Amino acid sequence: MLAQDITFKARAQQAVVAGDKFQLVYTLNKEGSDIRLAPLEDFQILMGPSTSYSNNTSIINGKVTRETSYSFTFILKALKEGSYSIPPATIMVDGNKVSSNALKIDVIKNNNQGNQNNQSGNAPASAASKDDLFITVTPSKKTLYQNEAMVLTTKIYTKVQLDGMSDIKQPELTSFIAQELKRSEGISWTNENINGRTYSVGTYEQKLLFPQKAGKVTIEPTEIEFLVRQRTVRQSRSIFDDFFESNYRSVKKLVKSKPITLTVKPLPKGKPSGFSGGVGKLNMKATVSKNDVAVNDGITLKVSISGTGNHKFIENPTIKFPADFDDFDPKIANSINNTVAGMKGSKTYEYLIIPRHAGTFTIPSIKFSHFDPVSGTYKTSSSGDITINVEKGEGGEYSDGTVVRSTVTRENVKFIGKDIRFIKTTDARLKPSGTFLMGSLLYYSLLLLPLFVFIIFFLIYQKRIRENADLQLVKNKKANKMAKKRLKRSSQFLKTGEKEAFYEEVLRALWGYMSDKLSIPVGELSKDNISEVLLQSKADPQVVNDILEIMDTCEFARYAPASGTGEMDKIYNKTISTISKLENQIKRK
Repeated sequence: MLAQDITFKARAQQAVVAGDKFQLVYTLNKEGSDIRLAPLEDFQILMGPSTSYSNNTSIINGKVTRETSYSFTFILKALKEGSYSIPPATIMVDGNKVSSNALKIDVIKNNNQGNQNNQSGNAPASAASKDDLFITVTPSKKTLYQNEAMVLTTKIYTKVQLDGMSDIKQPELTSFIAQELKRSEGISWTNENINGRTYSVGTYEQKLLFPQKAGKVTIEPTEIEFLVRQRTVRQSRSIFDDFFESNYRSVKKLVKSKPITLTVKPLPKGKPSGFSGGVGKLNMKATVSKNDVAVNDGITLKVSISGTGNHKFIENPTIKFPADFDDFDPKIANSINNTVAGMKGSKTYEYLIIPRHAGTFTIPSIKFSHFDPVSGTYKTSSSGDITINVEKGEGGEYSDGTVVRSTVTRENVKFIGKDIRFIKTTDARLKPSGTFLMGSLLYYSLLLLPLFVFIIFFLIYQKRIRENADLQLVKNKKANKMAKKRLKRSSQFLKTGEKEAFYEEVLRALWGYMSDKLSIPVGELSKDNISEVLLQSKADPQVVNDILEIMDTCEFARYAPASGTGEMDKIYNKTISTISKLENQIKRK
């Protein structure tokens, strides 16, 4: 059933000339992966596989038919004359291996070049010639006007297999404004026949150029250094030899295009008054959001320039607004795509205008002139006069012409119609003339303040250095902190009810605390010298007894029968309380 559904076919020329390249194409009607060729000892694989996909849907008498085709193209080179067979290739489809048909190809003698085969049985890899690999840089037009759009296309022509590019040197387009044209990721390859030879052709890059100066302009050559993959064919009976990387090598090949000379014509004289730099096939349209408004109501004027040309380089149109209107800088919106014909889309200027007096006002016709390179003439678009009727708002107008604002909330709207502008309308704090901060007592105090602050910080810092130098003092200060940290661990054992671990941790915390506080190594500590030193340090005898009693309790409880959680909680709280009391009483000698 699988064989009936899947078709995997191979096709190629029945006869080729020795030394020439030809295509070996495998077609599959379902998506597959991991295509593998059998060892081809009599052919050299120059390129491939190049994969393509097509989907065709047809409707005949209401019946929908869909055909899907995947193609895998290899470029081969016939090494020597003879009659050869290309064994079936395999591909994985839905986890199953599918085989193609075999092919028979006759390789005939090349009378022009003679027999170039190596008699030892090995086919040497030769460097790609200028006919096997070259690039072209082609302008869409060689004669054009200043600021007229043109496309510069860079294409790669190859009959050899490429591993990539190692270096690219492109010309500096100082006489142009360049825009990149969108392209899909990677290079899409097609086949073209040039002078009887079939090449794999890929478009490397396309740029949209706008020449900025008139005269003869030369575009320097583009240089690309390719990595050409060459296959070393060895006489071998092993079916695995052709898949080893050691059978291939990459060779650098520098390819250079030809220089291009363009003729850029200046724009004709006699530019119209409304010309703002537009070149192409363009049109202008102007509209207002409303024609009947009240005083201080905002109006939106939109001027849209659409078509194909150089939209981004067009200057703002000249508009004469009535003197009774406030106008603001336009908001510019671009909806433009770069195409092979130029910039295509629209550029919109959005103006906010606010009338300040009632009446009927006219915005003179807005004119937009551009140069049409096809006809070689200037063309002008006009919006016609725009009439706006303004009625009094809620506040109306005073007899002296002063406008009372009603609905305007924009902070940057000018307040017109008044002759007097008060500098300050709130209470002002005045001071005698000639009084300044500089030279006053406050001025000198502020100057000396940083010095005093530095001295204080310096003294504090020196004191801290001296204290840190006394390791015993530092250790003594940290004793209480370390004891609490250790007791924190014992509290975890208290929660989990681990009796032995709890008492052991409390006892360890007390011995460590005493060692740090009394500056006596743990190995030299005993209950006797702890009691003696604490009493000498003027500690309360009761507190000393509590310390020793806690130690005895912990030592006994570690090996005594299990005690309740209440007893452990009592010991924990008593230890914390006793250490806190001792901290307030003990004095270091």
